[in-house]
Amino acid sequence: MLNQKQPKGFAIFFLTEMWERYGFYILQSLLVFYALEKIHLSDSATYAMVGSFTALAYVNSIFGGIIADRYIGYEKAIMTGASLLCIGYLLLTISTGTNLFICGLAIVTVGTGMLKPNISSMLSMLYKDHPEKKDVGYTLFYVGIYFGAIGGSFLGGFIKIYLGWFAVFGSAAIGLAIALITFFIGKHKYKLIDPRRTVHNKLGLVKAALAILALAITAFFGIQNQFLSDLLFVVIGISSIIFLIYITNIHQGIERKKLIAFGLLTIFSGLYWAVYFQQFFSVSLATARVTQLSLPASSLTAFESLGVIIFGPLVNGLFIWLQKRNKNLSIPAKFSLSFICNSASFLILILCLQFAISHNALLPQIFIISSYLIIALGELFLAPVGLAMVSTLVPHKFHGAMMGIFLMSIGLGGKLAGLLAQSSVTAANASIQVLEKTYLHSFTIYFIFSLIVFVLCLIMIKPINKLIQGTTHG
Repeated sequence: MLNQKQPKGFAIFFLTEMWERYGFYILQSLLVFYALEKIHLSDSATYAMVGSFTALAYVNSIFGGIIADRYIGYEKAIMTGASLLCIGYLLLTISTGTNLFICGLAIVTVGTGMLKPNISSMLSMLYKDHPEKKDVGYTLFYVGIYFGAIGGSFLGGFIKIYLGWFAVFGSAAIGLAIALITFFIGKHKYKLIDPRRTVHNKLGLVKAALAILALAITAFFGIQNQFLSDLLFVVIGISSIIFLIYITNIHQGIERKKLIAFGLLTIFSGLYWAVYFQQFFSVSLATARVTQLSLPASSLTAFESLGVIIFGPLVNGLFIWLQKRNKNLSIPAKFSLSFICNSASFLILILCLQFAISHNALLPQIFIISSYLIIALGELFLAPVGLAMVSTLVPHKFHGAMMGIFLMSIGLGGKLAGLLAQSSVTAANASIQVLEKTYLHSFTIYFIFSLIVFVLCLIMIKPINKLIQGTTHG
């Protein structure tokens, strides 16, 4: 069905990325529990480590995009990324000590950085002759890969309970092997070639290999050492801003205005993900500690992924309906809807926690699920729109690097999520009542934070639309 509506080869992209998401969501949904149970970290140290891992997985997308742009092209970058991910998950599978486990995590962040921005950028080449299909195509791509996210987050908890951690990470390694084979066969079958024709030479390949090695070493110490992690992200954030300013300044006229709009929207993206990622941080631990459960705590995050699949066609239908009537929502308007959804999702948890506290009860599982479904709706107004935005607002030759910067905003959001989650840290022997009050306080912070950014985004809709200058309908 997808191939009938979308260009040939479309399915190869989402099938490859689907398996990448399977492995990543296994880690995202279970990493806080692994850190607490196997490495015996405190809540605070766990949030810091998971925040650093999440951030690096996306921040490395900048470098993955640059490596593809300059040295090896999209195809080789995607193949390299899938191979590194397979190796990283294998290391997690066989790890018996903390250092080997962190080494596996580091390699996973580099593999994600090589694969994720470049497969999203390479997908845009299918829409060269049909740009009007791009937003719908990227939404379908985004929804399709979430079948992998559901598999990873829902099945991971059950695999861990019945087969152990070895099987959890082993299944991710198998999934990435399938992704590698799928892309290799698909790119030949559908003649999926990087349209930029990046020139490959031995020196370029050596530089790419050295850069990948340096990224893996940096990621290892960034995950292992909290001070180095904080310093690293300050440097990366400042460097990204300087790079974006440089790229903006070397362009003139409408291209410069579009790049300014891209930069502003990327900042809003980072603020969105800081709250979104709480489902893998404080909400995950609240689910395990103060919720009446009938499923593994980590498996509830699958409902957020399920929400993406359920609401994806509806949101897609809304965009098509508005497009036919020349009433398209602009990019910043769509972004603003994502923030109001984040606010609503935590408002539900706040009200239900207040009820649970007043009745000396546990939080019913259904309200965690409801919150995740609302978060999923908001995600559809930002994430696929942001992916499509890169090729809409950025000059063609910088697509890889700028896709990396957009994904980097997700990473910095992950790091900020770890910092925000510190508000939910409690003593190891805290009572249920103390835990519920602590999570109530934290969720209130997330609610207010999202509401403030929603208002700011509303204020910026007209200025950003003027910068975009009619490339979207406002």
